[in-house]
Amino acid sequence: MRVKKYAAYAMAGTGTALLALGVQNFLEPSGLVAGGISGLGMIADDWSRRLDGPGIPLWLINLALNLPLFLLAWYQKGIGFVKKTIGTSLSFSLMLYVASHLPMYAGDMFTAAAYGGMLAGAGLGLVLRCGATTGGVDLAAALLHDRKLNHIAIPRLVFALDTTIILLGMLTFGVTHTLYAILAVFLMEKVMHRIAEGSGDLRAAVIRSEQADAIRAEILDKIDSSNVSFFQKETWDTKKQEWIFCIFSQKELPAVKQIVINIDSHAFFLCAQIQEVMEEKDSCR
Repeated sequence: MRVKKYAAYAMAGTGTALLALGVQNFLEPSGLVAGGISGLGMIADDWSRRLDGPGIPLWLINLALNLPLFLLAWYQKGIGFVKKTIGTSLSFSLMLYVASHLPMYAGDMFTAAAYGGMLAGAGLGLVLRCGATTGGVDLAAALLHDRKLNHIAIPRLVFALDTTIILLGMLTFGVTHTLYAILAVFLMEKVMHRIAEGSGDLRAAVIRSEQADAIRAEILDKIDSSNVSFFQKETWDTKKQEWIFCIFSQKELPAVKQIVINIDSHAFFLCAQIQEVMEEKDSCR
């Protein structure tokens, strides 16, 4: 249990580091506002410089804007709701500070959007995978949902807030920057879901056949990574139907299908992609 806990901390730390690197070293130097508190930070920093004021570092804005949200969430929902988010948000602010002392990418905006979006997406995916968030817009949306807008789903509120921030970024940096920022958001979402939900290289199949026992034995014999369950179900006319439920990797799908066809070409075969399997002894990976 303690090892899993430390692994979750390491995953969250790695995630906030990648997120900070993508935002601070790729998106921010090119003025690509991809939503979130960091997007507001880019806008505030740019306006501060335009008015001949000092630059406002992203780590400071992230900390300053998240603090009242945490206090409100603590008051509204209790410490249990914000406990993990506080840790990852503080870690993100720290990583932004560290990243601000690293070299900034100063090339074309397409490369900045591509690498910034992928790094930020990978970081967010790792944070979500360990059951936490970095606060910011997600936390604000949850608070708005509970206080006044409970008729609107939280994902829609997150989308509305992020869209508003991106539009503010367009007014600040221009249309071209915003188009590249949207590309960064697209890549960020794709990579984030891929990492947060797993690789999706596992398949689950349900097979019904009069030769179910023979199919099960052949799968266990030929497919090394398979996890197979065999069960019978009595139908309304008291006939017993034999079923197999099995899990295997994507690359072994053709072999499983061929086994079923060779033994019973009339068998019922249903296959679906799955993201993750949890069991005491994981024989599927």
